[in-house]
Amino acid sequence: MTPFMTLLAALGCGLIAGIFLGFSNFVMPALARLRGGDGVRAMQSINRVVLNPGFLGVLLGTALICVGLALGALAEWSEPDAWLRFAGSCSYLVGTILVTVRCHVPRNDTLAKLPADGAEAERYWPEFVASWSAWNHVRGGAALVAAVLLTLALLAVSGCSRPLGPIAPPGSLTPAERLSELGIFEGELARQIPRKGFVPYDVNASLYADGARKRRFVYVPEGTRIQTSADRWELPVGSYLVKTFSFPRDLRNPALGERLIETRFMVRTEDGFTASTYVWNHAQTDALASRGDLDVPVSWLDERGMARQLVFHVPSTSQCAACHAGRALGFRSRQLDHLAEYDDGMHDQITHFASLGLIDRPPPAHVLLADPDGIAPLALRARSYLDANCSHCHGEGGSAERTDLFWDLEHTTLAEMPTCRATRRIDGRDRVLVPGHPEQSEFLARMRSPNRRVHMPRGPSTSADPAGISLLSAWVASLPEQLCEP
Repeated sequence: MTPFMTLLAALGCGLIAGIFLGFSNFVMPALARLRGGDGVRAMQSINRVVLNPGFLGVLLGTALICVGLALGALAEWSEPDAWLRFAGSCSYLVGTILVTVRCHVPRNDTLAKLPADGAEAERYWPEFVASWSAWNHVRGGAALVAAVLLTLALLAVSGCSRPLGPIAPPGSLTPAERLSELGIFEGELARQIPRKGFVPYDVNASLYADGARKRRFVYVPEGTRIQTSADRWELPVGSYLVKTFSFPRDLRNPALGERLIETRFMVRTEDGFTASTYVWNHAQTDALASRGDLDVPVSWLDERGMARQLVFHVPSTSQCAACHAGRALGFRSRQLDHLAEYDDGMHDQITHFASLGLIDRPPPAHVLLADPDGIAPLALRARSYLDANCSHCHGEGGSAERTDLFWDLEHTTLAEMPTCRATRRIDGRDRVLVPGHPEQSEFLARMRSPNRRVHMPRGPSTSADPAGISLLSAWVASLPEQLCEP
């Protein structure tokens, strides 16, 4: 409903802007050429005729919609389009409606009382034209700004920004329409065996993606190194991050294989990252470059042999940008430092990277995320889940940074967590986190919600994460109980 109302408001603001700017551009300059009495008489006639249901319906109806959009934006401030909806609505309400009420209505009322043939009309007319026109420029411009901001709000959530497109293989400038043409995998594509230079890697805590499994690979151009740090790593220009999403066909029998859905890319350029994705065909023989923003039906058999299905969403560039914000989310010391099995035995992944010449140096001391499904203490596993799934938005540089509600590892200690913080009511819960009471905690209600504008974590995922909800519920229940004052 919100996108539809935003569209109506954008159209209404644009229409009003056109009317008012038309007056500024040619109607008032034409009337200014008339003698005082004739000008007053013409303007009085315009002011009577304009009070019709069509014009007033658009002018005031748009204002009512903007009031609703502004209030809704405040209640959904973490949404990527919230500030655009709020700013656009306020621009119209203040710059157009308030200016009309305070600056134009009084002048029109004064003009309506003047005899058109009197001397007072001759004296007042030039003053009226000058001041009325000046404020008309303001309200017309404000309506135009509102229309632009509301249109941008629509684009921010609709995926109508620049579509995804094919990328070129390393060392080439020619985009490849098929995954097979990129030369990244050897032999049968579906086996996902990387060619030399593409290094498999994994993270400690993976972002939930409707239960999809992920394979990750990194490529760094020869002669370059990744710059490590205590937190985010800097990939050199020309690097590729590759991630394939898949679902098992039958969880009871891994030998039946899996269905590959898409292989995503982030390519480091001089200007940041270029995103691309290739969607696999039904035969699982190749993947084609996709424009993104599409739904793929997926089905499988669970551990009990029950049929499961969902719709997996392939994101658009706007959705990619909303989460990534120009960053490689998983390429951080906290995510990459862990033991892994290699051909030469078990050792940590960062040492493996160093042995391959991928990094400039081992990273300095850093915090570490735990596997949410592992054996680490409950609190660390829960806080790691929040860091991996929520802090890309609710963290420094994220789209929800302005909410000052952070879910990274550093802000979920007992001293830093949002205990009893008041928030918008979701399913009867108006406190973000109530220690000892998962059933009263708003953030868990969001995780369970099927409403995509309410559901957290935000992203392409369309389903709730039962394992994540169970983990976080157990963590909240384990916290020292605290009652939140109304």
